[in-house]
Amino acid sequence: MEGIELRIALREAGVLRGGRVTKVQQVGEVVFLRLFAPKGALVIDPLEKAFHRTELHPPAPERPPAFAALLRRHLRGKPLLSLEQAGFDRLLRLRFPDVDLVVDFRPRRGNILLFRSGEILEALAERKFSPADWEESGGSLGGVGPGIRRALEARLGHPPTEEELQRFVEELLRMEARGYLYRAPRGLLASFFPRPELGKPDEILPHYFQALDRVREEGLFLGEARELMRAIRDAIRRKRRALKKVGEALDEAHGWEELQRKADLILTRLREIPRGARKVEVEGFDGTPVVLTLDPAVQPQAYAQRLYARAKKLRRALEELPPRAEKLREEIEELRAFLAELERKPYLAPYLEGDLEALGVRPSRPRAGTEEKRVRAREYRIGDFRVLVGRSARENEALVRAAHPHDLWLHARGVPGAHVIVKSAGRGVPPEVLAEAAKLAAWYSKARYDTKVAVTYTEVRHLRKPKGGPPGAFVVMREEVLVVRPGGEDGPSN
Repeated sequence: MEGIELRIALREAGVLRGGRVTKVQQVGEVVFLRLFAPKGALVIDPLEKAFHRTELHPPAPERPPAFAALLRRHLRGKPLLSLEQAGFDRLLRLRFPDVDLVVDFRPRRGNILLFRSGEILEALAERKFSPADWEESGGSLGGVGPGIRRALEARLGHPPTEEELQRFVEELLRMEARGYLYRAPRGLLASFFPRPELGKPDEILPHYFQALDRVREEGLFLGEARELMRAIRDAIRRKRRALKKVGEALDEAHGWEELQRKADLILTRLREIPRGARKVEVEGFDGTPVVLTLDPAVQPQAYAQRLYARAKKLRRALEELPPRAEKLREEIEELRAFLAELERKPYLAPYLEGDLEALGVRPSRPRAGTEEKRVRAREYRIGDFRVLVGRSARENEALVRAAHPHDLWLHARGVPGAHVIVKSAGRGVPPEVLAEAAKLAAWYSKARYDTKVAVTYTEVRHLRKPKGGPPGAFVVMREEVLVVRPGGEDGPSN
């Protein structure tokens, strides 16, 4: 992110000033700070050099990395006093009562450093820091990078002068920021203003941080999506081979009448066929000579019966194989559609596992004895109720099987997504709790970026597992539907 972009992101994150840190999570090198009162979260991605308010909840390791554990010790329960930028430089400071968290995007490799009384306590990367004057406001042109320059050049049709650039930056700082998403050669790109040099935006979101979330989310789930895409391609290859074999079997099946005529001729000319003959010439039904190939080890009558059985099987195959071929073609097209969607939206990977398993997709899993410890389900507290949210198709299955029959189950209607369990055990669930749980079900689904999402809810006892169904697949015997706007833990929409 350029300095101007960080200024806009900092402006959006300012609503969280005063919030107390409740959690520190680290996924790879991406750090999440979750806050309460006001409720929300911040994300710092030093490798991609991004900082912003976030609504993401990626699975975090059960044992925090050393840096995250250190931040927990120093930040948990502390209020965020201020968020500051050194002029328009790519340098931020998050101030807490006795420590400062400094985000330094100036080096080639971004860094996060924890300071106390001006001394570095710890750093995510090297414990090196080039001093900066936090009181220096600096000119806004110091926050302009190549992206903003290219955007203005595309607007003007010529390289901008310093005066033109200054006016453009002042315009950007005054404008109301929105989230513009573009599909660039290097991947998804977020902007807080229109970028004509990038073409038409894929999507426009109400806030800049929402577009930045999409970029972070794509990066966080890219590995999982790549593995799933590899498995989809393998499944497509298998189904194409199966389709080819079906086609070959169909070609063979069309010869059933010829086999039946041969068997008829053998039985008709049985007296003319010597026992043990390998080949024999007999008169055909039309009076022309016909050479019959036989099995010398089998009596001609028994051989004819074998031909009848084979002809019957081929005739049955002629009826059964076309629907099978059509089903394979449909599955291949469906898999190709999933593949195209994952290539554009890797963040959907956690929500598609169950649907893909039903189509024969088999992602590689750890071997027996090497399987990693299963990540626990996401757990939230809404009012007096525990709410569990599955992270995968298998975890969804486990949540339902472990639930009380009278617990409440929610799921985004008609789209892949997480199973949400409200641990009610028959207690009445207040409407406000039901609404917040429904927002979670909508958020953790393929429809998370829709304006409105229909969410099915029912008691667990009204779910049935179909025989042979993939993990996480259940049939709802009785349902009610609630329409909500998707929302995560850090700020469900109202």
